[in-house]
Amino acid sequence: MITYGHEKFIEKAINGVLMQECNFEIELILANDCSPDSTNEKVKHCIDSHPRGHWIKNTMHPKNLGMMPNFIWALQECNGKYIALCEGDDYWTDPLKLQKQVDFLEANEEYNLCFHPCDFLISKRKVKPYIKTQALDRINYEYTIKNLLINWNIPTASMVFRNFKDELPQWFSEVGSGDIALAMILFNKGKFKLLKEWMSVYRINGLGISSQHVGYKMIHKRVFLYYHLNEYFNYKYEKDIYDALNQIYIEFSNKKELKPIIQKEQSFFKRVLKKIYKKIK
Repeated sequence: MITYGHEKFIEKAINGVLMQECNFEIELILANDCSPDSTNEKVKHCIDSHPRGHWIKNTMHPKNLGMMPNFIWALQECNGKYIALCEGDDYWTDPLKLQKQVDFLEANEEYNLCFHPCDFLISKRKVKPYIKTQALDRINYEYTIKNLLINWNIPTASMVFRNFKDELPQWFSEVGSGDIALAMILFNKGKFKLLKEWMSVYRINGLGISSQHVGYKMIHKRVFLYYHLNEYFNYKYEKDIYDALNQIYIEFSNKKELKPIIQKEQSFFKRVLKKIYKKIK
């Protein structure tokens, strides 16, 4: 569990882990990236007051590492057979979640990742927070590299996968979407399984940053990720990877509110896509 500035949410996230009922031991690796608020005090309170507080291995970094270096550090601290993800502002809702997912992976060795849909807790300015259930068809499809890259909607807090000790690629620390990059590495090791139960909540907060800026940065980050994924897979899925990039660019450029940004940056994206098409023809 990585966390930064989650003083309002961290106890809910921790309690979702500590309520798990299972026939195996759990260690909660909590990686606090030098939060400037009272997140660490809230974590210490959980450790001291909860009967299962000893499950928590808490680390407060003396200086801020950044999201991806902190995520990598947390992964490397995991010693169990399986790893389950939950960020400090999300939470689990089913006390049997881990047992169900681990049972499946134990019985099906060809599968490497198990996940499920989630509920969205949406908070907007001047609007009372409300729950919206993730539509099953958003994550229920054939799991291929191309489909995963185009349709990525697997909730991070739903992911349980087999631990691996391979050294992560150097570029992994620089990606904008660690969950997608991790899933691609896991896909290279085994099959994916969807359990059709809603067992976690993903928080969606109001627009603190303009959606235009987020979208603009997202495309640049995806170009970086897809380029390195192509090399990582030794060009095995080259056409699928760049077809996915093209599809995302088309969807992005068709959004009316993003037209001014697209017009400014279109030459950059066109140059990238032109090089891609030349390479895969």
